[in-house]
Amino acid sequence: MSLAEKVKIVEAQREDILGIASVLNDTLGQDFKYGIASFEENVKYCFSRSLEHKHEKIYVAKDDEDVVGFAWFMNHPPNNGTAILEMFAVRKDKQRLGIGSRLITEASDMFIEDQRRLGVNLRTLHLTTNYSNEGAQTIYTRAGYIIAGEIKCFVGDGNVEVVMVKKVSNEACPAEYKTKI
Repeated sequence: MSLAEKVKIVEAQREDILGIASVLNDTLGQDFKYGIASFEENVKYCFSRSLEHKHEKIYVAKDDEDVVGFAWFMNHPPNNGTAILEMFAVRKDKQRLGIGSRLITEASDMFIEDQRRLGVNLRTLHLTTNYSNEGAQTIYTRAGYIIAGEIKCFVGDGNVEVVMVKKVSNEACPAEYKTKI
């Protein structure tokens, strides 16, 4: 059995925050190095609050009890039927083993179902990733996301982010939100 088949994808618990911090430190740590608080304090603050919010969910990929990846979704109604994949990462030594593809696919489905149980009918999930990050774009594409556009200077001069969208419902966009061309 491969590691990708062996990992468990589950909703994160408070005790998983240190594992998430480890994954972040290895991958996207720069996103949590701000202000006077330490990296660990920023991660703990951010993810503890998220665990308490019914419209935010964090899912972790676990190899036994070891967190090797996570997906963090946000849905803050009113949202017009769309939610965001805020952050996604797999520990560098566990990348290219199929864990990311499995995590993003299963976590997206779990989040959609979780929001449905709360009475929220999502039509789309969206995310941004760096234009140069072809590996991430491949994982997201395999999970049903498509490139919908680009945002220049989103995180500063010289940066281009790709916007990706996953259609999760066939429900039509409300008339008041349709673009008139």
